[in-house]
Amino acid sequence: MPQTRNDSGRTRVERGIYRQPNGKYAVCARCDGVLRFRTAGYDLAVARRRRTELVEDLRAGRVPASPRLRFDTVAGWWLDRFAAKVAAGERHARTFEAHRYHLEQNLLPTLASRRIASLDVEEVAGLLTTLSNRGCSAKSRANALATLHSILRFARRKDWISRDPVELLEPGERPRLRRRRQRVLGREEIERLLDACPLPGRLLVTTALYSGLRISELLGLIWEDIDFAAGVIHVRAQLSRAHRDQPARRVAPKTPASVRQVPLVEQLSHLLAAHKQTSPFVARTDWVFATSRGTPQGQRNVAQRVLKRAADVAHLNGDDWPPLRFHDLRHTFASHLIVDLGLDVAQVSRIMGHARITITLDIYTHLFDDARHSREIRGRMAASQFAGLLEVDPEKRGASVRRLRPAGGASPAQQRCPRLPRLLLNE
Repeated sequence: MPQTRNDSGRTRVERGIYRQPNGKYAVCARCDGVLRFRTAGYDLAVARRRRTELVEDLRAGRVPASPRLRFDTVAGWWLDRFAAKVAAGERHARTFEAHRYHLEQNLLPTLASRRIASLDVEEVAGLLTTLSNRGCSAKSRANALATLHSILRFARRKDWISRDPVELLEPGERPRLRRRRQRVLGREEIERLLDACPLPGRLLVTTALYSGLRISELLGLIWEDIDFAAGVIHVRAQLSRAHRDQPARRVAPKTPASVRQVPLVEQLSHLLAAHKQTSPFVARTDWVFATSRGTPQGQRNVAQRVLKRAADVAHLNGDDWPPLRFHDLRHTFASHLIVDLGLDVAQVSRIMGHARITITLDIYTHLFDDARHSREIRGRMAASQFAGLLEVDPEKRGASVRRLRPAGGASPAQQRCPRLPRLLLNE
């Protein structure tokens, strides 16, 4: 069939399918005397499938109530609704900040002017490919997709879209998250790291290592949270991320279980007390780790200018491991609680501030197993006859061995196997 061009610039390809001036296909079907259009990408096969879906939606009454709404408009309404939930205490401020970040950085640059009703699964898959080409990690892509999914669920609930294209993604099109290998620093690595830290940031890294606080909890500490007399750190809040319209501030912790008391080791207590004596900001509500202006330090600045530089100098960011993170210092502290101190899972979970004990087990099962295995092996070895040899008086053990040795000087076992070493022989 010959292709014809209409006044809108579209070229008719076949019934209900047109090619637009930008090269994309548009599909249409008539409902109550009104033509309804949807864009369908650059693939003719996809366009044919989209037209079939449009006809089925029209027959089933699944037509969007507001087909001309733009994505940025709906996203703005969704964000306002989320902010209201944060103000009511129903959602966390940090979750809101994460959603806003991915919306502004990863979604709006591509989808802002798109009509939300015409957004299809091919465009969602293309967005994920674009983010991957930009260098976004699988975790960042997954978080951006979660934000998009939440916006589209909101739109579907309002009948602004007939279906959610995120739900139509195939498993291979979704970001594949691989659990990062847990990194626990050894004693020699800890010494190298602390020696390489610049003086202004050394206490910050030390406190992270010996308290296991999350970076947001660490930077959100005020002097009122440090109880030197009782020897505990009160974790009551965390530091939010700063934005153009709002500076960083103390907000509610990640979960109710995050509100906790962390033991303050005596050596760290002395270091914090010395820091307080030299700091110009020592009021009860002043930040423990403040900038020269008395404001809280930023997470990215601390991660890049303190930890990353120190790890590079200490040669801890090699090819065998990904770059050292503050969360690795938290894992190191948990390893100390489990392996060195032998605390049970409930104690470790409470100190680390996990919402559930199952989270602690899921993260640190291998450490609990290793510690328990080591204790059991040590106990069984100590009760064995093999280890009992060490408790026998050496003179008596030597006399008994000499009685078993023939005139030639070699034991019966060594006569059978001349290469057998002379173990535990008192010459």
